[in-house]
Amino acid sequence: MNTTVWKEVAQTAWAFFQPGVGVDTKTGLPFAGGVGFRAFTDWDLGAYIQAIIDAQEIGVVTVNGTWGSCNRINMVLTFLENRPLNATTNWPFWFYNATDGQGFLENSTYASNSVDIVDTGKLFVALHNLTVYNSSLIQPIDSMVLSGRSNYTALLPIIEGWASANDPYAYYAVSGFADFWPKQLGNVPSQIMTNIANSSTVSTFGVTLPDVEITSEPLLLSIFELQNNDSRLITLMNETYQAQEAYYEQTGVYAAWSEGSSPGNGYVYEWIVAPNGDMWQITNASQFYFDGMSPVIFYKAAFGFLALYNTTYALQIVISLEQALPTPKNGYYDGMDTSGTLDAGNPGSDTNSLILDAALNYIQSNPNN
Repeated sequence: MNTTVWKEVAQTAWAFFQPGVGVDTKTGLPFAGGVGFRAFTDWDLGAYIQAIIDAQEIGVVTVNGTWGSCNRINMVLTFLENRPLNATTNWPFWFYNATDGQGFLENSTYASNSVDIVDTGKLFVALHNLTVYNSSLIQPIDSMVLSGRSNYTALLPIIEGWASANDPYAYYAVSGFADFWPKQLGNVPSQIMTNIANSSTVSTFGVTLPDVEITSEPLLLSIFELQNNDSRLITLMNETYQAQEAYYEQTGVYAAWSEGSSPGNGYVYEWIVAPNGDMWQITNASQFYFDGMSPVIFYKAAFGFLALYNTTYALQIVISLEQALPTPKNGYYDGMDTSGTLDAGNPGSDTNSLILDAALNYIQSNPNN
């Protein structure tokens, strides 16, 4: 894998975000699940913003034009400034319909409650990265986040309480808030990482890990998208990768554990260390544990490993998925399970955004390759 190949990977991932495929042609808003699911959360919107930044830096999208990066960003920011909010709470709805920008209320079961902090944190990570990439957007984005129609400042006491967490998802999400409230929250991500480092440990296939909830997704996102990462995060990512390679060496079964859609059980979370402390467990969002489910080999995790470590093992996973799955014409599919069952429905925004992250990371880290 070299820069030329990674640019081809980025081009394939960016194909998902073409109008009419993963983005609505009228509103410019993303489909979380492609044409199969034309709605999105703030998490998905953050993934789309990050994908635009990555694609522009790699050079697979133009700056100008109707579907250039500038116009895409303008459509997203216009939506954020004007989107309908819950009339009672003044918080965003959980889901929005990409075809008209209205609240997707059949899926917004939390519409009357407070905002989803993790989804909001993801959006804030992307918005902060957007201000780093284009400083002319600092003022409108700061105005929208810090003093806009939703009072995000009211969440700060809750976020400060997350200083006792030891969860990589919390580290990633809180980092997004800390980008905008550095005085109040700047030390919280570091404290979360300290909590992780001070946790008791578990061992799997000869690799020692902290006894906290571990899957690849928040670690890869943190490595690729956050600025000035804690060195302990790098160590945890390395250990998480090593555990999955060791799993393969002992079982002969590929492991690229993350979160996403599965062939038969909907959206799943694959835990190397699960919330209940067990190893190698799979749950849904309600932490229902699937007994005997074949794990999904996630494309985005495999590409993430390949970008970071460029190992034979990571390359083998990617090749096996390329050989098994249909040729990706509209972005990469989520993956397949270890029984060989394909998850070849509609490609999704989170998968292709993270693959763009991986491509940009490799290209920037290997300028002479």
